[in-house]
Amino acid sequence: MSDEKDVVEKGESEEVTPAPAPTPAPSPAPKPRTVRQWVVIRGGSMDLRVGEGILPETANILRASAGRPHSCALLHEEGAPDDVVRTLHDNLCAAGFSVQTAGVDFAACDLAAVCELDALLGEMRVTCDDVVVMVGGFKALSVASFACSTWCGGVPLAEVPLDIASAVAAPTTPRALDVAGMPRMVVQDATARFAFVDLDLLAADPASDEALLAFALMAQTAMCDSDRSFGQLWDVADQLASGDREALAEQLKNTLKSRGKVSSATSAALRQSLEFGTTFARALRELAPSVSAATALADGMRFATRLGVVLEALSVDDMLAVDELLERLGIGTTSATVDPAELVAKIRDERLGRTNRFMLAVPRALGRVRLSVMTDETILEHAAAWCASRPA
Repeated sequence: MSDEKDVVEKGESEEVTPAPAPTPAPSPAPKPRTVRQWVVIRGGSMDLRVGEGILPETANILRASAGRPHSCALLHEEGAPDDVVRTLHDNLCAAGFSVQTAGVDFAACDLAAVCELDALLGEMRVTCDDVVVMVGGFKALSVASFACSTWCGGVPLAEVPLDIASAVAAPTTPRALDVAGMPRMVVQDATARFAFVDLDLLAADPASDEALLAFALMAQTAMCDSDRSFGQLWDVADQLASGDREALAEQLKNTLKSRGKVSSATSAALRQSLEFGTTFARALRELAPSVSAATALADGMRFATRLGVVLEALSVDDMLAVDELLERLGIGTTSATVDPAELVAKIRDERLGRTNRFMLAVPRALGRVRLSVMTDETILEHAAAWCASRPA
């Protein structure tokens, strides 16, 4: 009996270990809010939307702008994700548009491609009261910008970029068209009425070629706009390089706003400042095609800042600030070996093919770039120094 009592008392005195509480499921990371910005372009403005998963919103936005919905030509570059095209098609139909969908595959970014797109718009019976939505990269968006600006006197265009570099460049500075074997000769103003930049469609890796080119374009734009724009980019450079989408959405808004202001300025000197780094980049890539577009543009900006110091227009501290910004954004320099005389010849050909004056875009301060006259001795001396400094 006492043994039984001892067992009972012992059992009652033991503590019961409670079952472990279930581990709460990690809360999903909040999506960045949709950022909206009116961007100034020559002759009007563009409605810019940036965010994650914003494609379903496009139909209602276009409907509100068009009033009573008419026809919508939904055009997409070959290779565009099927789910993106389907989402746009279904939502546009639900908003009341009569939607016609077609894929486009332009052989080049030239007048022939514009004529090809014009013929397609004619087959679809698109008028100035309708809407064109183009889903694609830089060249396809640029061809659509040119065609839609002239078709029936102008038909509203909504752009949906498929990569981050196109998102930065196409809405405000569409690519110039090639003609007669000469690249980028027929320059056009931006004409898109809408730009929908869905971060889900863009390259997620901040170290990808597209992302690095976008970062280089952001740096170029900030240097051409103002010291305030440069400071904004400086403050978020580390976040951009780490893949912070909230920072990316905000910077895309700021960059496109600045790029629209510069490219549509009444001052020709301000518009021409967007040549900053590009002439050098094109010349370099002709001699060394393996150099990425991002690296070539960054090296073009580095080269121009050093010319600015030589001309006593830019301080050494500002030159080093540009170098540090590019480094923080993850854009390195090229190790390609080129002949300095050939590089200078290519630079001269690039400029003198478009103007009778040999002038390069050189920074005079952070946020201020202007064309400056270059002597043969100065440009050759610094091209030789740049070529000799290439890392082994």
